[in-house]
Amino acid sequence: MIKTVSPKKINKLLEEYSTKNRINEYIDEKKLENVNETIEVIINILELIKEFIKTPETNMIRSLFDTKEDLISELEDHILKLKNEDFSKIKDLIILFAPTSDLQEISLDSGWVKLFLIISEKFDCVIKDLIEKFKLKAIFKRNY
Repeated sequence: MIKTVSPKKINKLLEEYSTKNRINEYIDEKKLENVNETIEVIINILELIKEFIKTPETNMIRSLFDTKEDLISELEDHILKLKNEDFSKIKDLIILFAPTSDLQEISLDSGWVKLFLIISEKFDCVIKDLIEKFKLKAIFKRNY
């Protein structure tokens, strides 16, 4: 069972994160011990997305995930893999943030699509950095 966030708290979150700068500052300021800086930013993005998913207003109807808990569990799995520098599921993570993917559809149905677009723009930048820093381009090559 997930803890729900009150409408008052979500309104406060929406106010706090209503600008690109505030969202980026929030994502960049949280520091984790013994974690690569690029990975840290991606984890912070996933933690922020989890907070939005937990809100009562979150609508999962157009998602492939059956419940909020399923999606949160998937995000937590990605966080754990990233902390261990395990990039075996990085393609799945990238797909979650792709246009018309589950996260965008959920954000659209739940009233936080503008915030998601800002967050996903930040994600796109840091995922490119991650691919370069850890030389992950090979995992994207097709084997014909």
